[in-house]
Amino acid sequence: MACAWRRSGEPRRAVERQALPLPFPAAHLPMSAMLQALLAQDPTVRDWLEPADADPTRPDAEWIARFLQRAPVAGWDRAAIAAITGATLPPAWREHGALVVTGQQPALGGGPFYTLVKIAAAIATAARVSIPAVPVAPLFWCASEDHDLGEAGHADLLRRDGTIVRVADDLGGGRASLRFRSARHGWDALLAAGARELGPGPGEAWLVAHAPGPDEGLGAWVGRLLAAFFAPWNLLTIEAHRLRPLARPALGAALTRWPAAELAGLRARVLAAGHGDAFGALDHAPLFADRPDGRVALDPAAALALLAVDPDALSAGAALRPALQQAALPAAIFVAGPGELAYHAFLGPVYAALGVPRPLLLPRPSLALAPGWFRRASTAWGVDPAVLRPDSRAPTRDTPLAGELAALDTALAALMRAALTPDLTLRRDAGATRLRRERDRLARSLARGERRAAGLTAFGALVTWLHPRGHPQERTMSLFQAIWEHGPGLATLLVDAAAGCGPGERRLVNG
Repeated sequence: MACAWRRSGEPRRAVERQALPLPFPAAHLPMSAMLQALLAQDPTVRDWLEPADADPTRPDAEWIARFLQRAPVAGWDRAAIAAITGATLPPAWREHGALVVTGQQPALGGGPFYTLVKIAAAIATAARVSIPAVPVAPLFWCASEDHDLGEAGHADLLRRDGTIVRVADDLGGGRASLRFRSARHGWDALLAAGARELGPGPGEAWLVAHAPGPDEGLGAWVGRLLAAFFAPWNLLTIEAHRLRPLARPALGAALTRWPAAELAGLRARVLAAGHGDAFGALDHAPLFADRPDGRVALDPAAALALLAVDPDALSAGAALRPALQQAALPAAIFVAGPGELAYHAFLGPVYAALGVPRPLLLPRPSLALAPGWFRRASTAWGVDPAVLRPDSRAPTRDTPLAGELAALDTALAALMRAALTPDLTLRRDAGATRLRRERDRLARSLARGERRAAGLTAFGALVTWLHPRGHPQERTMSLFQAIWEHGPGLATLLVDAAAGCGPGERRLVNG
């Protein structure tokens, strides 16, 4: 994927963008309509999603330099960023470094596997665009300000037969955001389920060694876990609420210069193009009071009052949080999933109103784990696992007693052709229906017996391993399972795979 370069000073709309073919059919990509349009370089969608001077879908050091030239008036406090993350960053970064950022809310067991995929893509991208004069670091921000317990309170383990075991916990109930939830909730049950459902794994001891502390919050633990997992690449991690002191000036701008009319106009255009409504009407900045006893929505007057007395208690909703992130961080590139791309299409006016530069949105790849048993089973079936789709059917195999079953089919067809009285025809048809049903049941039973005798894994299990519930594997499987079954060495496999992927590309990772 690439697009035409714009010469210096040339208006953006004068650039002729060449639509290049996708690496494989678009129907095989786990993409939203917005992502599909972006990868196809639809000019309208690119205008919704890209900064004014964005050029390539795969950015380079030149893009980073242009981004840094658009710093907010107050600039970025890189020393404070280093202090908050606890990172040791080189002097060059503290002077004029940039970030490749990705994020996700925390969840029991860490969250879905695609959290690791996003981070691997951020690490690979940072390595590709970084140069000594302008170093670029990867950063994961943990959206622990969220309070969606339904999404965060479970971890899904995927069995080899394709069935899913869900480990769930209420994380303590109430309305408090996830940062106030103990990471110990559900942890012991998850460990027991891992031992029971997954068996001994190379990452089991590593997970136990990095278990949540007795009083550790869910967001704090997830950040610590991911920093340790990706430690060789010096991944920076931060909980979103810890950025609030760096975003205070932008908070005031959000309350006094909220672009309601511009957002309404953009929303109308996005909906007219047939895309979903990510937020509904955005008549004022979505802000909440975020306290241990609950996260409460505020109207503009209440938000202004709280800003005056306790600004760091203000928590932004999803329509404001990305722009506040940009006010706090020199995030030149944001690695986004399909859903994040869809809602970013609504947010361009917010960046302009707050005076912060928009990041370049880079679609994350889609990676699926293909362990040894899965590859061996695919070879036994004679199929390339890379071509398996949710609707894939088992290859045709010789069925035991195939000749006899064919003779039975011929006899049934002759039976149906026989001329009978109306009463006997009804009886014959009803009996033939039962015979066909029993014939099909016998054929399936014989096929299962033949498959078991040949030592073949059920073909449907191979399909559901890659596409549980018909969705990409990384959306269902918990990252807990990925680490349990593959160990910390999986981090290298993911980063290497992400480095070789184009935006939105799908790839199998041999574990």
